[in-house]
Amino acid sequence: MHEGQIDLLPGERVIWAGQPVRRPLFNPGDYFNVPVGLLWLGGVTLFFAGNHDTAFHVAAWVVLTVAGVFHFAGRPLIRYLRLASTTYAVTDGRVIETSSLVRRKERSQELAGLADPVVTPGPGKTGTITFGRLGVLAWASANFGAGTGKDREAPVILVGVSDVAKVREKLAKAVDEARQRHEPVAGE
Repeated sequence: MHEGQIDLLPGERVIWAGQPVRRPLFNPGDYFNVPVGLLWLGGVTLFFAGNHDTAFHVAAWVVLTVAGVFHFAGRPLIRYLRLASTTYAVTDGRVIETSSLVRRKERSQELAGLADPVVTPGPGKTGTITFGRLGVLAWASANFGAGTGKDREAPVILVGVSDVAKVREKLAKAVDEARQRHEPVAGE
């Protein structure tokens, strides 16, 4: 990826750019999403096992079954495919994720407002970088494209990053510098 593909703000400079070199099919949020999808399927099957008298019941059973299968299998597959077209960039002010499975989608977060970067190691020198430690429910909400908090923005998560320790060091330095630029000066 080169700077021409990143929509930079005036005066912004790129510190690091890359893309996933490893695309895991499952992430920690799936420890929540997969069981919920399986429970959904079980409940739908039990309910409609005795209620399949009309065409409406059969149609409802099919629709709800497809929704359950999508919940536990479709989401991980779509996320896996989306990672093939994902690029990441860290500038002196933001972390940016761009993907284009169907259409180009860009998400960014201001570095000054992020927690310290945390690495979840993967095989070799790869890994995933989150900003702060994310619990299973935060990962699950990231899977759905909705985060926690007032703005409901999903967190930017850098998945499958190569040479993850060096990238984390660059990110930590960039986050610290962004925080220092945004700290109020004493006496103001």
